[in-house]
Amino acid sequence: MSPHSRFLLPSVIFTLGLTFCTFALSQSSDYPSKPIKFVVPAGAGGAADMLARVLAERMGQSMKTTIVVENKGGAGGVIGADAVAKAAPDGYTLLVTANTLVIAPSLFKTPYKTQSDLMPIGLIATSPNILAVSAESRINSLAELIALAKKTPGEVTYGSPAVGSAAHLTVEMLNRAGGVQMTHIPFRGPQQAIMETISGRIPLTIAGVSNLLPHFASGKLIPLAVTGAIRSPLAPNIPTFAELGFKQVNVTLWFGMFAPAGTPVSVVERLNSQINFALKNPNTVAHLATLGFEPALSSSKELAEIVQKEEPTFAAIIKAANIKVD
Repeated sequence: MSPHSRFLLPSVIFTLGLTFCTFALSQSSDYPSKPIKFVVPAGAGGAADMLARVLAERMGQSMKTTIVVENKGGAGGVIGADAVAKAAPDGYTLLVTANTLVIAPSLFKTPYKTQSDLMPIGLIATSPNILAVSAESRINSLAELIALAKKTPGEVTYGSPAVGSAAHLTVEMLNRAGGVQMTHIPFRGPQQAIMETISGRIPLTIAGVSNLLPHFASGKLIPLAVTGAIRSPLAPNIPTFAELGFKQVNVTLWFGMFAPAGTPVSVVERLNSQINFALKNPNTVAHLATLGFEPALSSSKELAEIVQKEEPTFAAIIKAANIKVD
């Protein structure tokens, strides 16, 4: 090595680093320069799809670009999430998904790792789940339900939208917290489970607030408890599980946006600010409320912390309850 090589090597490294930073900045300073794609890992018409389309319109206007929504369902959201994880990390292919993202690794063999292959951008909205009983069940409170479940182990059945859904896991948490064993009956979506409950064929169900509120108003269903740290502004008269003595039962359905790992921080920050800007729009807030969602302003870091906390929490519930997808 020449006498000057020890000075030359750091200089080369510095120059390469500066060139890379300049390239990264140039890539993000004119972002977006082409259409952006939101990948929804579920079918059209679902909750994530509706939110993606609301955001696509609002963010497309403020970012002066076209945002298209592509539905790529299958395998509990794994197919769509994997497509984004493997996409170029340039901010043009993004994932709009629910917290099924952090549930899926415990139910399926995922070809990606949630916390290392996907970069959180920010939360979009939350939607509480409500535990409700048929008006014919003669159950009027969560305490009465727990008492009945203790008296008749395994005989009390409940319907949920799907195996491994946030709704399903909420009742499994309640089983453990209450020392009971209610039997799960999965359906294809919330509406089927709700109609089976209204008919009296099953005594209770758990589903999103927007799906249940009309049936509370008609008196066909009786709400027992709602998920969340505080009461939902969409259903302020319904107590939380925590208020009723079950602090452990706190699964709230959330929706967020993710990018492929390696996406420039400046692009992630721009997208996060655009999400929050859209969610502060009164028209967006009103629109989300009609769909049963509450806007969720957040930072990328806050969403990352939620993912880090919930993935092992759900894994433990799924293992303890021996939940498997056929």
